[in-house]
Amino acid sequence: MADKKEPDEGAVEKTGKWVADLAEKVMVNGVGPITGSAAWAEDRLSRRQGADYRAPGDDERRSPEEMKDDIDAVVARIIKESVAAAGTQGFVTGLGGLITAGVTIPANVAASFAINMRMAGSIAHLRGWDIRDPHARTVVMMLAIGMSAQNVLAAFGVKIGQKIGEQMIKKLPIAMLQAINKKVGFFLVAKYGTQRAAITLAKAIPILGGFVGGAVDAGATAVIGRATDKALRGDTLRAEVSE
Repeated sequence: MADKKEPDEGAVEKTGKWVADLAEKVMVNGVGPITGSAAWAEDRLSRRQGADYRAPGDDERRSPEEMKDDIDAVVARIIKESVAAAGTQGFVTGLGGLITAGVTIPANVAASFAINMRMAGSIAHLRGWDIRDPHARTVVMMLAIGMSAQNVLAAFGVKIGQKIGEQMIKKLPIAMLQAINKKVGFFLVAKYGTQRAAITLAKAIPILGGFVGGAVDAGATAVIGRATDKALRGDTLRAEVSE
């Protein structure tokens, strides 16, 4: 049976900081063979648009709304490529060794987080979010580890039925972000820290209970990608939040 003890406070703090640091590394700079989210998203967008592509900061670059068809196609490609990476066990295992120092999260799960964070960060960038900002990055990080959009809203004190808006999130103090990161640490330690073997990413995501074997991480990535895109497009959320 799984250990039912409350997660250790020190482990919670450490894991919360680790996952926030990982989100910054992966989304902003990249880690190991994984390039940063914005760079990856822009590369895929430039391939899609060809000669019509304009880099961020170019006066002739169109808004995300004006590029909607292209961005929709690129988001779909990014999710597909992330699913392929998550399903490549050798790649995932090797990546895990780069990022698990000092935490109790299993290497394969940590690697899945990194893949999903890059994917979610790329989606956020394409949808007009500034992933260099820690407020935006915290929202994206929570979605990337499999927390529901409803629980993300609840963590930020936003009422269900409202949209996740970057400008609204940016009004929150940094101290609140630190408290939210601690909640993330508790979530992860409770799911993974007391069970060191044979734990899969799907255990953190109730809707993934039907996935088995090698398809678990890839299946989780597909679901997380679609859910993240829906949330960051600003779609209204209509689900209840459980404590």
